[in-house]
Amino acid sequence: MKSKFFLIVTFAALVTSVSAQSRWGLRTGLNFDLAGIGLNDALSTTQSIFEGDATDDGYHLGFFGRQFIGNQLYIGASALYVKNSKFLSGNDGTELMYESFDHNVLQFETSAGLRLLKFARAEAGVHYQHYLADNTFTSTFAPSSAGYNVGLGVDLWKLGIDLMYYSNFKNHTGDWNGIPLSYNRSQLLLSLTAKL
Repeated sequence: MKSKFFLIVTFAALVTSVSAQSRWGLRTGLNFDLAGIGLNDALSTTQSIFEGDATDDGYHLGFFGRQFIGNQLYIGASALYVKNSKFLSGNDGTELMYESFDHNVLQFETSAGLRLLKFARAEAGVHYQHYLADNTFTSTFAPSSAGYNVGLGVDLWKLGIDLMYYSNFKNHTGDWNGIPLSYNRSQLLLSLTAKL
């Protein structure tokens, strides 16, 4: 119920930001996953087989909108498709275990921002992520999550550059081949925006 309410609020903010006194357009860029999949707090002898993970940083693309309230304050929203992967490996004593944790995510976010100079911005808000595929990741960890985001942006004519940090309200735990794991889902998104 909370996730549906969050989606409705985000969608309303995005629709509002497409009005005549707003800025909206396309957003795309690179993802840098900062969260390592690690061992959960409760250690056991079976966890000694866990070797670690590697990240294939990915990309995102979608739409953004900003509705200005006066000259400095604005409300923003984005709807993004986010793609990247994590690779997890271990050894059960006889054979190597290897798994790809693919992230195919729909991400909706809303934020409040402040124009610092004529071309610079700072903003903070909340986001909701829903994983599209039923795969190893979603069967190990929760398929949906919510969190907060903070970032800075620079606008140069119709183009913009944004650097946003995303984190979750809680860490997620799951089980992979009998090994309890934790994952906190934090990442940086470096975006190029084009105003339409």
